[in-house]
Amino acid sequence: MILTLDIHKEVPGIYTARLLNGGALVTEPREYNSIEAAIAGEASDVPDGFAHFMEVRYYGFSSGTEAIEAVAGKAPAIADRLVALVAEGHRLGIL
Repeated sequence: MILTLDIHKEVPGIYTARLLNGGALVTEPREYNSIEAAIAGEASDVPDGFAHFMEVRYYGFSSGTEAIEAVAGKAPAIADRLVALVAEGHRLGIL
């Protein structure tokens, strides 16, 4: 199974994370103080064997699909990449 972690910035320092499977919520949305914390927290909480892959989305941009056991350790890099993509989207005027 491939899970999708959809992260939304509510206000500075508050991010809502929604973990989805095929568009349906898997767990209740949770709040975190950073994108990195949301990625690491949600990936770490997936029970062993429940899913094998995860895709992280932020502002419509995707991290690509990663093996779920690697996502928490890659959270800083995934968050940095997504933030950079959003910044580029703003620079280009598409966001």
